[in-house]
Amino acid sequence: MVFTLQGLRLILILFAVNALFSFSVHSQTRTEIIAKDSYAINLGITPQTNSNALKPYGFIYKLLAEYPVVIKWVINPEKEKDGVDFGLEEEDFRSGSFVIPVSYISEDIRSEIKSWEEKGMVGNYLDKEKALPVFTDLSVAPKWTLDKQNGNIALTYFRAAGIPGSAHGGYNPDNWKTPEELGVCDDIFVMPHAEPKFDTHKNLYFWNKNFKGAIWAGCHAGSQLENLYGNVIQEKDTTMIQLNFLSEGAAGARTTGLIPFYEHRFATPPYQHQLPSDPVSQYLGRSDKALINGSERIFYPKKANVWRASSKMIIIDPTAPDVPSLSNGPGSVMLYGNGFGNEKNGLVMYQASHDFSGDSPENIAAIRAFFNWSFYATEVKREENIIQFQNSGGDKIFAARVGDDLAKMLKLDPIIFDLDKAEIKPQAAKQLDEIAAYMIEYPELLIDIRSHTDSRADDTYNVKLSQNRVQVTREYLVNMGVSEDRISGRGYGETELVNNCRNGIPCSEASHEKNRRSEFILSINCDIYTGNLKL
Repeated sequence: MVFTLQGLRLILILFAVNALFSFSVHSQTRTEIIAKDSYAINLGITPQTNSNALKPYGFIYKLLAEYPVVIKWVINPEKEKDGVDFGLEEEDFRSGSFVIPVSYISEDIRSEIKSWEEKGMVGNYLDKEKALPVFTDLSVAPKWTLDKQNGNIALTYFRAAGIPGSAHGGYNPDNWKTPEELGVCDDIFVMPHAEPKFDTHKNLYFWNKNFKGAIWAGCHAGSQLENLYGNVIQEKDTTMIQLNFLSEGAAGARTTGLIPFYEHRFATPPYQHQLPSDPVSQYLGRSDKALINGSERIFYPKKANVWRASSKMIIIDPTAPDVPSLSNGPGSVMLYGNGFGNEKNGLVMYQASHDFSGDSPENIAAIRAFFNWSFYATEVKREENIIQFQNSGGDKIFAARVGDDLAKMLKLDPIIFDLDKAEIKPQAAKQLDEIAAYMIEYPELLIDIRSHTDSRADDTYNVKLSQNRVQVTREYLVNMGVSEDRISGRGYGETELVNNCRNGIPCSEASHEKNRRSEFILSINCDIYTGNLKL
């Protein structure tokens, strides 16, 4: 979205309509036909440097934060460690690739691509359409929140990637947060090293469950967090909870949680790097040497305990010195999963070592894992975080995910345009009146209008026609009382067809009409969203 108001945080999504197979963000890779002139970033350049391996994360962050884009994350599901994801002519793409479809590449984005290439990012435009294995779409710019205790340790990771301070609360600890302060507009809590206590950190339990907040913990903050338990009041009853997000066990049991860092020995590299097609595993080479400092260099479940079945162990030590004497293992150096094994909860990740900043390939591999998890965790939150709005009388309830089409959520008929026209028809006006009414009732809502054409007529002409349709739709909503700074929009022409009615393929008029549509994609202005609405 192109909003320039300071502090306005826009979150958006566009579901792929050219997918051969379509699944949710939690499911297996799908094959998509990616059009010619799309741009693919090559993250598999050796040697790995800050410029060619970390700057791409700064680039995709900027695109997601400032432009109406959806980025395809391409990962070969059958590859081995450091295997090829796909090839372009004689160039191999490894360790995952971020691909910007041509339908989103405006002149401004071309300029951004050139600017980041000058910073060291490597990529190429596709010279023809290509079937690629897309793991998921990235549509959300993450909002990291640094822990007030020791969030400064992570600052070097963001600087290396070129991600601005506005993405994580800046460089003044006064703008960072404690776990008690986290809310719906915080995506990821970054806790590089901390001394968590139940009274100060118990909100992480509810934040992860209710707001789908993602938690990243480094060094011994992970093992200490897993061992915290206590009583809380839930719906007037006292309940015992434990913050064992990634390990099994009943709250408060002596066998629940992880072995404290001061009771076990260090790990012994070389490590075993697993799950090569997992999104977090998309780094080149090994990070072992970057993960052998600090008080916690490996995580063990207690002797009578195990990791949750859903926890994904990206790096383990198969020769861990305290297995099986203290733990049945496996001893994990880096792992993640949904909190408490529930797919409806946010993601949690533990990464051993106090600080893995540095310019060597090992450090870069560790930092890449952190960013891979961050972008994926934010997309998982977007997929699961449902916001409910109701008026003061309680007689209207509106529930939607950020990124949903408001028209569909209100069960309105599609906003359809006549062939070769950019005029609001009477039936469409009625639908727009309802959209305007909701926008006025809920000032926290923002929308991105996305207008599409059928495939008939020249491609360039169709882009212009769809832009005209956006303009007349926006003007109508503004005339109905919706503030213009809450509405963005773009015309996509015929680049995002909902069926196979492409150039040269005969289709019925009804089939063509389905492509002449407008969408109203929701996001939230977190500057004014208080969380007081029903959630």
